[in-house]
Amino acid sequence: MGITKGSFYHHFSSLADFRTQLLGYWEASQQATIEAGGASAADWVAPIHNPVEAAVRAWAQSDEAAAAAQGRVDALRLKAVTKDLRAGGVPADRARALASLGLAVLTGVQSGGPSWDRKARKALADEFQSAVAAAGTEAKAKPAARKPKA
Repeated sequence: MGITKGSFYHHFSSLADFRTQLLGYWEASQQATIEAGGASAADWVAPIHNPVEAAVRAWAQSDEAAAAAQGRVDALRLKAVTKDLRAGGVPADRARALASLGLAVLTGVQSGGPSWDRKARKALADEFQSAVAAAGTEAKAKPAARKPKA
């Protein structure tokens, strides 16, 4: 990291403190991005490898605190994407399924690493975006259900 041990311990009381603060910072930044709501559900799955996301996911395989942080971020992502899809008229079950599919694509892209063919990553993201677009189009085309007269 290019810093002295003394400088490190000036900022952090221990390696455990560093890890706790690192996870807290990552989780807070992810939460802020999700809550800002700038990206649509179709944009949520990017065809790029994010080394920080991949590192946290790998870390979560062997560390309870990292797994808990990753779980909370993924839950926020699922909730935000489902809400976005529901706002577009997509039925609840399909919205949840598409959000879960998006998370699976994101997870795969990150665990595949930068050596995974960029075209293959982009193709997965494009398929997800097509499914989201189709769900939105179908929801808009479906006439509103009418209540039968009593």
